[in-house]
Amino acid sequence: MEDTVKDGGRRPGVFRNRDFRLLWTGESISLFGSEITVIALPSLAVLVFGQDAVTVGVLVALQWLPWVLLGPLVGVLNDRMRRRRLMVFADVGRAVALGSLPLLALFDALTLAHLFVAATVKGVLDVIFQIAYQSHLPALLAREDLMDANAKTQMSRSLAMVFGRTVGGVLVGAVGAARAITIDAVTYLLSAVAILAVRKPEPVPEPEGRGVRAALADLRQGLSIMFGNRLLRSLTMMGSFGNLAVSMSLSMLIVYAYDDLGFSPSQLGIALGVGGVAFVVGATVSRAINQRVGMGKTLIFTHLVLGCAFLLLLTAEPGPAGFAVVIASQFLSSLTTPVANVGIMTMVQKATPVHLMGRAGGIALALVWGSNALGPLLGGIIASAVAIEFSFVLAAVFAWFAIFWVLVGSVHHIRDEVPAELQAT
Repeated sequence: MEDTVKDGGRRPGVFRNRDFRLLWTGESISLFGSEITVIALPSLAVLVFGQDAVTVGVLVALQWLPWVLLGPLVGVLNDRMRRRRLMVFADVGRAVALGSLPLLALFDALTLAHLFVAATVKGVLDVIFQIAYQSHLPALLAREDLMDANAKTQMSRSLAMVFGRTVGGVLVGAVGAARAITIDAVTYLLSAVAILAVRKPEPVPEPEGRGVRAALADLRQGLSIMFGNRLLRSLTMMGSFGNLAVSMSLSMLIVYAYDDLGFSPSQLGIALGVGGVAFVVGATVSRAINQRVGMGKTLIFTHLVLGCAFLLLLTAEPGPAGFAVVIASQFLSSLTTPVANVGIMTMVQKATPVHLMGRAGGIALALVWGSNALGPLLGGIIASAVAIEFSFVLAAVFAWFAIFWVLVGSVHHIRDEVPAELQAT
């Protein structure tokens, strides 16, 4: 094997594994392209079709909604099919969906309806790819390498977030929004090629029966595993409350910065950019922190810091001092995210049988990612009914309530291996 332990007991980096390098490279390339589209697709709606914030909001929602509506069903599909084939299918499908936009624009045939269709198709295929990717790692790697692999994945997400959006903005200005999306379509094709080059034979799925009844039985089993297992249930609830807190704070921060602190767009961009840099820093040190502190205790630490970062915003006032406070808050909150994510994914992968990863992950991610849609809505209601500052207080409460689930699930006792009694069967 490529990942055998060398003298001294220290395992070599997971990049020594050729198949993981290819899978990770495909994921990283497609993530970079996706971040370009985060800027380019809404820009296309605004600059070409003259649409307003409502339309942009719908375009963004169409890419998140499939997680809530289809996550559990896609999870069942993942456990019934070869996951690398699903990833290639998702990559090619996204390349076609997004590649159609600049092609139609070239012939002056692009309509707003095409944008909605492309956003929806991309959202559905994003769900298929991401669940398949996370579910496939335990089949590709040794258990001891999962934390390193998850840290590498968080790093690629971080770098894509920072540089992909920057490049996206430059490309939109230089060649136009439609042509910028071409880059994303190409990255999906490159990702598919990289994944096709993975050599390790993939286990053949052995579903118990076929048809709707069998699929529904798999779905019920996924629900039973996710909510019947104390560790998986606790991690899902913790992740849901953590995402609820982050999405609420971030959406309200934009309004707070403009209306209460008098930020200019460039100041807000700098503050959020610092958050992107902190995300990269967090991804860099995530593996070391989880190994030194332990995965469970790290979750307590990160959510304590997260709550404090939200409350720090209450001290901000108009002027340079307030600008510094927002930057500090963004740095702290963004720093904690990849550190926590590495531990969460590693524990989920170690606690869930490989053949059940899809259905369990589909159900969990429907709740965790669904919180991203609920947070801004709840924050807006609180800001209108009470005060926008109270939304930051509530976000801190949600972040700290996530720690409750860490304690209830005995997650804080887990260091580097999930005890047998907490593993799903």
